Amino acid sequence: MIRHHFYAEMGGQIADQGDVLFENEVIAQVVDVQRAPNGQHLHTVTVTKDFQVNDIVDLQVDMARHIAVSKNHTATHMLDQSLRLIIGGDVHQAGSLVEPDYLRFDFTNDGPVDATQLLAIEDLVNEKIAENLPISWVETDIETAQKMGAVAVFGEKYGETVRVVSIGDFNKEFDGGTHAKSTAELGLFKIVSESGIGAGIRRIEAVTGLVALQQYREESDTLKAIAADLKVQKPVESRVKVQQLQDDLRAAQRQNESLEAQLANQAASEVFNHVERVNDLTYITAQLDVSGMDGLRQVADNWKQDYPSDILVLAAEVSGKANLIVAVSPKGNQAGIKAGDLIKAIAPKIGGGGGGRPDMAQAGGKNPAGIADAFAAVNDFLSAK
Repeated sequence: MIRHHFYAEMGGQIADQGDVLFENEVIAQVVDVQRAPNGQHLHTVTVTKDFQVNDIVDLQVDMARHIAVSKNHTATHMLDQSLRLIIGGDVHQAGSLVEPDYLRFDFTNDGPVDATQLLAIEDLVNEKIAENLPISWVETDIETAQKMGAVAVFGEKYGETVRVVSIGDFNKEFDGGTHAKSTAELGLFKIVSESGIGAGIRRIEAVTGLVALQQYREESDTLKAIAADLKVQKPVESRVKVQQLQDDLRAAQRQNESLEAQLANQAASEVFNHVERVNDLTYITAQLDVSGMDGLRQVADNWKQDYPSDILVLAAEVSGKANLIVAVSPKGNQAGIKAGDLIKAIAPKIGGGGGGRPDMAQAGGKNPAGIADAFAAVNDFLSAK
């Protein structure tokens, strides 16, 4: 035999947990409770001590956990109502999960909820928490419940008698779960995230009470640490300081690009003087000290101004890897040389691969030590033509 009842998992609210006691001694822990087809409560327990059939035991609910879950369940009702008031339209619940330390609420909506709306939703819930609205419930027939203005959960099936939970005059819903006694018990409400989980379905995760306070505290501590790193007196000044640093960074990047272009032009003037010949075709190979593929393309663009050779092959070592670019003049293309074919022939030398158009191709590889071999392979490729 048992005394007291645990809440069984229903409607997104998880089951109660707690202890099984015999003669005031814990003999098992209740880890889950489910409703059987005929309404029986089926308890899943982890047994720690022996007991006998017909022993009379007490079931002791973990009330701290129960209360935390109840508060978050109340918060889901308040969130549901706020979504319908702020977003409007055909927004309705598409699922929920109520845990002791957070809540999850799924709802229909065509796209993401923007930041302004999320803030308005969060503010509305917190306003109703501050108003200390009483929470009550009655059992009645469906017709009477509907006349009361109670909202049914989309997709749920109800019997002849339903339970209606009211949060002041703010919200009335069909519901069988547990709740706080008043909204003030929630203390605080904070939206943690909003995301899409499927076509037309959005998900909000939120926290309440001390968990919400801890979230705000962690964010505040992070902002204070950022302010200290930025050497500003007040955390609110961080945004202006970050904007200034971003502006300075963009200016430095523009200056760096300008200097790199100048260096590329200087390198090009020297590179273009070293022309080699195979049969009736001329080619240039050179390894340049540039920051990446953009620098190589800059030199190739300069080469295209006068075409000092029929083929150009440039390489650079960047962060321990090799970048390779091949350019072919119109004359080279007419002679049957395609940049894509050439890059595929020489890229294995740098431990990589690539491709491109007949006039321009590029490749990357993990073996910059093979650049010299790649240049030697250019001669072999052209000699075979």
